Formats: sequence, structure tokens, C-alpha cells
Amino acid sequence: MDEQAIREGLYAVPFIQHRITSGYIQIMDGAHSLPAFWAHPQIGGAFPGLVLVHGERGLNNQIRMRVRRFAELGYYVIAPELFGATFNTHDLETCRAALRKGGDSAVESALQVLRTHNRVNGRLGVVGWGAGSEVALRIALKHSDLQAAVLFGGDPQPLLSELPNDQTAILAFYGDDDPEVLPATLNQMWQALAQSKARWQMIVYPNVGNDFKDETSPRYHAHYAADAWRRCSEFLHELLEPPAPTVSHKPSDQA
Repeated sequence: MDEQAIREGLYAVPFIQHRITSGYIQIMDGAHSLPAFWAHPQIGGAFPGLVLVHGERGLNNQIRMRVRRFAELGYYVIAPELFGATFNTHDLETCRAALRKGGDSAVESALQVLRTHNRVNGRLGVVGWGAGSEVALRIALKHSDLQAAVLFGGDPQPLLSELPNDQTAILAFYGDDDPEVLPATLNQMWQALAQSKARWQMIVYPNVGNDFKDETSPRYHAHYAADAWRRCSEFLHELLEPPAPTVSHKPSDQA
């Protein structure tokens, strides 16, 4: 399969997709109003909830597109904006540092919106993207009511000592050629997760960095990105069990 075919099929998964509604909303983070991007199926019963935690490039078009893709698969999805208006998202190091120190409160507020929404069925997950995976992992280790966490990169080093106590199913994707997360760190993460009683899986792709999934990066790897999306979709589908779309049948005309 050539790269163009892979790109065209990047988001193909073996699940029937929902028609969705998406757009910006405001959620409350304590006493403050926080912008977020939101998407969900248009019709149907109750659905699982997902919080997508953006990475160092902020709540950009790539993240909004993924929010829509998850909604098409049958989730109520919120991606809160973790950077204020003064942030320069071209200064990636500053943005990474900000995510390593904060963002938890906004993600917890988004989770609370999902917990209390009348069309969310109580099954919850969190997905982290890039450095946002560090926020997602902190949240997953803190909240035992999360059924699933998916990490697309991020440095697990600060949380290695907590991983043996993990209660949330974790799926993590990394590249083995990344200056931010060295193979020795990935090996330590593997050993720490192996001590936990929760379900977990680590996928480490060879000869790429953690930007293998980023279409805007020169190190984007279409085949690995497609494989990661398929694995992520199947993992969440198994653990959160989103319902298939409601199909209405019009009665046939009587002669």
C-alpha cells in the first residue's frame, strides 16, 4: 500500500460512523469560563465521554479534526483550551513546560461536564496528544472512574513511581528515536506498568520520534499514524462500548 492510499484510509475503522454536531463551547473551570471544542453524535441514546487533551501546539485544526473523528465513532468529546490568549504556540518548549506543570484543572472540569451530561452514560476516557499526554496520564492515575486512557507520546518520567498503582486501562504510543523520551525511559515505563493490575499496552514504533502522528511534521509517518489510529479506536471501542448509530426505517408506501 503506497503512502497516498494510507493517507486516504488513515481514519478508516471497522465501525459505522455517526452524524455529528461540533463547535466551540464554554465550560466552567472553577470561577472562570474556559473555551473548549466539543463534538457529539446528533441522535441516539447515551454515549461514552472522552476528553482529548491537546499538545504543545494548542487547540489547533488537527486536534479539532480528531475531536470530530472520535465523535463520529460514538463519543461525546471535549477538548478544553489549556493555553491562554497570551501563549505563543510557536514557542513549543514554553508550551511543553506549561503542560508539564498544569492543565489538570481544565481537564477535570471537562470530565465533570461529561459526568453530569444527560446523554453521557458514565463510561469515561481521556486521550492525550503529545505533551498533553502528560496531563492525561496524571488525570488517569488520579481518577479511578476512568475506564481508558490513550497516550500519544509525552514524557512519563515524572509519574513512573505511580504507575504500579494504576487502575485505568492504558494504551501508549511512542517512537524509539525521540530526544524528549529516551528508550531507557520507555523501558522503565514498561517495567512500571508491568507491576500494575490494570490492563495496559505500549506500542513503540522504530526509527521515528513521537511526532510520527503529526501530519504537519516532517517526521510524520503515515503508516504508523494509521496503525496507531486503528489500535486506539479498537481499544476505546472495546472498553467504552459506544453504541452503533440509530437507523430509522421509513414504512413502505401501501398500494
